[in-house]
Amino acid sequence: MNRIALLMATGALILIACGPGDVPKTTRRPNVLLVVLDTVRADALSCYGNPRPTTPELDQLAGEGTRFDNAYATCFWTLPSHASLLTGLYPSEAGATSETNHLPERVTTLAERLAAAGYRTSAVVRNAWISVERGFGQGFEEFVEDWRGDTGHEADEEGAAVERAMEWIRDRGGTGEPWFLFVNLNVAHLPYNPPEPFRSRFASEEWPQATVDRLMKIDGGWGHLAGGLHLDEADFRILRDLYEVEVSIADEHVGRLLDAIRDSGVLEQTLVIVTADHGENLGDHRLIDHVYSLFDSTVRVPMIVRYPQRFAAGGVVSDAVSLIDVVPTVLDVTGIPTVDDGLEGFAMDDPGIGERPAVFAENGRPINGIRLLVKWFPDFDTAAIDHQMRMIRSGDIKLIWKADVSAELFDLESDPGELVDLAPDRPDLRNQMLSDLRSWSLGVEPRVPPQAFESRDRESLERLRALGYVE
Repeated sequence: MNRIALLMATGALILIACGPGDVPKTTRRPNVLLVVLDTVRADALSCYGNPRPTTPELDQLAGEGTRFDNAYATCFWTLPSHASLLTGLYPSEAGATSETNHLPERVTTLAERLAAAGYRTSAVVRNAWISVERGFGQGFEEFVEDWRGDTGHEADEEGAAVERAMEWIRDRGGTGEPWFLFVNLNVAHLPYNPPEPFRSRFASEEWPQATVDRLMKIDGGWGHLAGGLHLDEADFRILRDLYEVEVSIADEHVGRLLDAIRDSGVLEQTLVIVTADHGENLGDHRLIDHVYSLFDSTVRVPMIVRYPQRFAAGGVVSDAVSLIDVVPTVLDVTGIPTVDDGLEGFAMDDPGIGERPAVFAENGRPINGIRLLVKWFPDFDTAAIDHQMRMIRSGDIKLIWKADVSAELFDLESDPGELVDLAPDRPDLRNQMLSDLRSWSLGVEPRVPPQAFESRDRESLERLRALGYVE
């Protein structure tokens, strides 16, 4: 659907009656539900082309709202991408990178903006990188770090987290106050260990039990990157099967959240945004996990928006959007004015989004991974990964730059798997993309001086160790 048709299909009378950023005078400001499916790549969803019925709830949501086919994360891992989601800034601007490991207090968050406008604000999170200690509680009246005290039964724990979020929605039902609820679901993150009876839901072959037991213990990708974990094509197939079961469980949790909003009678007055912080490698480029990868498998994410007054039911948008567009979208729909604070994103139903020159992603030096590799694989030369990375996509052309190492060029239309590096044959195009990337990089200066952060929270560190993130 083209942009003009999409806008005509939305609530045109409302758009005509109200100026940009205004809210119809007959209604209060809408509620906002932001759900992040941690570690979910776009093509894992049925509505994004997966032939398996992995996501019936999200498929229905996409049918009631608008699906963005080319949505991009700003980084390949949790903390920087969540910083972008909640501030509207690229990680470097927010000062939340692989080198700082936190979100500085002096950066304004979406929750702070909404709270100042009279919203009740709450968060339920399942990933220890998104913690109060690391700066993500700013602006939230309640911030439930639901990963604390885990028993190890991940599916049960995720379900309990969703129940807490549902209870908060029900409690808001009769108050008449607008609310903002942020939910992070960490179901699809390594290790992939879905419980029975779900485990073999998408088995593509008969699984050798010993192989499954071995694969379900993999908690991160650094060991595989260093050559200490050997996987073959059969292993990759089983990992994908297990992963897609986890995605389907996350889908069921989203359905429960939406049912709670329907039952409260406020679904039509709620802006619903479901996205992911990054994707996952499942044998793509012979990689697993999401570390050290700016391929589309790790940075192309789902983005589904439901709000009938502004977003067309069944709409599909091919224009590239970014996680930095979430904050401008929420502020525009809720009618909260923005000051001249340099947000680069767009409201996602703004026709101008189709004219943006490019979208970007980045990662600083992977300090956490280097520390892990030094400890567990001392023979591995960490200089091979000790550099910054950047990505630019303009139209169907994408460039991945690794400082002092390489600049790979891909045509996503003819080569969606990013298997053929065009840089040697297209030096002029490569150099133009590098120039555009360099210009962008010069414009994303930190809003506050970057400062490294060292956690003192033993429980969060143990949780991150269990996820394969820290030593």
